[in-house]
Amino acid sequence: MSSLARIDWGYASPEAIAAMNAYGMGDAAIGKPEGTTQAAYDSWMAYYHEHGRNSRYGTGVNLEGWKNEVRAEHPEWIEAREWYDKNVLDINGWRNLVKEYKANITDPSNVKPPAFTDKPDWIDETKTPTNSGFTPPGINPTFKGDTASTSGVAVNTAALEWFANEVLGRITGPGNVLLTTVDQLNAVDPRPGAFARAEVLRQAVVGATAQDGGVKGDTKDMLVDMNTALLAVQHALLKMAAQYKNLEELNSLTTEKLTEVMGDSFKGLDNLSTYGQKIIKTDGN
Repeated sequence: MSSLARIDWGYASPEAIAAMNAYGMGDAAIGKPEGTTQAAYDSWMAYYHEHGRNSRYGTGVNLEGWKNEVRAEHPEWIEAREWYDKNVLDINGWRNLVKEYKANITDPSNVKPPAFTDKPDWIDETKTPTNSGFTPPGINPTFKGDTASTSGVAVNTAALEWFANEVLGRITGPGNVLLTTVDQLNAVDPRPGAFARAEVLRQAVVGATAQDGGVKGDTKDMLVDMNTALLAVQHALLKMAAQYKNLEELNSLTTEKLTEVMGDSFKGLDNLSTYGQKIIKTDGN
């Protein structure tokens, strides 16, 4: 369970104030620089503790005295403190603040999907360069091997070898697209901002602990496992092509025999479905 999920939002506890960055919301509301409301609160607390020690029951502490002390140098603190009184100390004000906070959280229940479009969701690098540095593998899109004339559709050993070497061989292994992408992901380290929701989002991307790698770790593991699975498919195809040089024998393979020849390579591909299951909510609920 997220730490945010354990927070009681029913009152203005220090944990709730910090989690929702209430002081930052105050800065935005009064149009003052970041940190103004926090500075006003800290100043008031210092004044309170100093004057409270001089009175047996703290009766010597009064808000107007603090305002008079800071008014000349920091008039913005008075405005910030007035916002604090109305929106944090006042129970109705606090409830409205929590409502505003939760309404703006990036959560699936609060996000409206974009309008439908029939445009594809992939980017044509030749028309809209992303400057990502990604270069597709140089795969010859056409098989030009011996087609061994047959009637109808037939498996061809030369085609198997071509696919294993010219397609899978250019995708898998060191220096190729899958493992190169893993190396590029190692450099991903977003720093969105020093407030609660941004930190939750950052941890969702890069992970919060050694056991939780976030979307970054999940994607890296998926790419490595995909590389391993496709290597297994490549080796199994080459093995099958070597064992069944006779075209008639190759085309007569039963489903059971094909599964046996391909071994665990199919299982490796099936296991990829375990990735992409993380659900992230920045409000912790």
